[in-house]
Amino acid sequence: MNKNLSKVLQIVIPLAISAVILYFLYRDFNFPEFWQGLSDIRLGWLLFALLFSQIGPLLRGMRWKQLLYPLGYTNVPMKNMVLSVYTGYAMNILIPRFGEICRCALLERYNKVPFGKSLGSMVAERVVDFVLLVLICASIVLAQLGNFIKLMTPADVQNVEEVAKSHTGLWITIGVIAVCLIVFFMFKDKLMNAVKDFVSGFWQGFLSLKQVENLPLFLAYSVGIWVSYFFELYLAFYAFNFTAELGISVGLLAFAGCSLAVLIPTPNGAGPWHGAIIAVLCMFGVTDVDARTFALVVHTSQTFIYLFGGLVGWVLMLALNKEKKNF
Repeated sequence: MNKNLSKVLQIVIPLAISAVILYFLYRDFNFPEFWQGLSDIRLGWLLFALLFSQIGPLLRGMRWKQLLYPLGYTNVPMKNMVLSVYTGYAMNILIPRFGEICRCALLERYNKVPFGKSLGSMVAERVVDFVLLVLICASIVLAQLGNFIKLMTPADVQNVEEVAKSHTGLWITIGVIAVCLIVFFMFKDKLMNAVKDFVSGFWQGFLSLKQVENLPLFLAYSVGIWVSYFFELYLAFYAFNFTAELGISVGLLAFAGCSLAVLIPTPNGAGPWHGAIIAVLCMFGVTDVDARTFALVVHTSQTFIYLFGGLVGWVLMLALNKEKKNF
């Protein structure tokens, strides 16, 4: 019963966090006016940005194959690696953190890769992603320290009402972090054990990188994944009149903000992602309405394209492996 309750909470809590944040961000949003303004979007630029959203899963699948080589699974077709990752991306949107389980299960079913081994191979993957995230965000913050301080302490806003209006997303994100801190102190013993397990897994994953056959290629794939994530966001700036002239420095700051925000487990980062983007855009002169419009359009488009890519990946996985079921 406790296990079933835990599984339910793993689904319900992220959805609840996302719903609460989105409600406060868009409770007074003029949706009729929003629909009318969609005709002003430069669709070509938006589609170009969404193209990069499909490069990330492709590179991640190719990188994953590098991790299976040391385990002796050298004959897994590249198409299965890539298609399973696309499917996993979609599953992560439907059920947060379930995508990894899904893609490992697909490899076990069609290529007889033991579930535990494929899941374990992702430890090294997570280590590299975490290190790159820290390096990228730290570099951006240091390079734009003045803007970052301005974002965290908006001294140019004269009263509390303006702060609440123009930095709604930031305050919502801070509120969620505060709740997380309260939860931490309530369950600190269990959480500390989880941290110890994470550190142990992190170190094991770091050591396993030595076994990667082509480490430079593995790292190139890793950097390429994050580059594709950045362009997925930054190119969308050119789809809107109010963000087209902001420049790459604002894009980098927004990218750092939303990359950190999605560490809060919600479906595809919904809620925290919106809040981070809105806060950054408002800081650089974009109106609150326009900032919320940008966040809603871009995130919804990304979510749709990930779901579509996952559906296509799953259908192709079934079609191309009809005779290879393992159970």
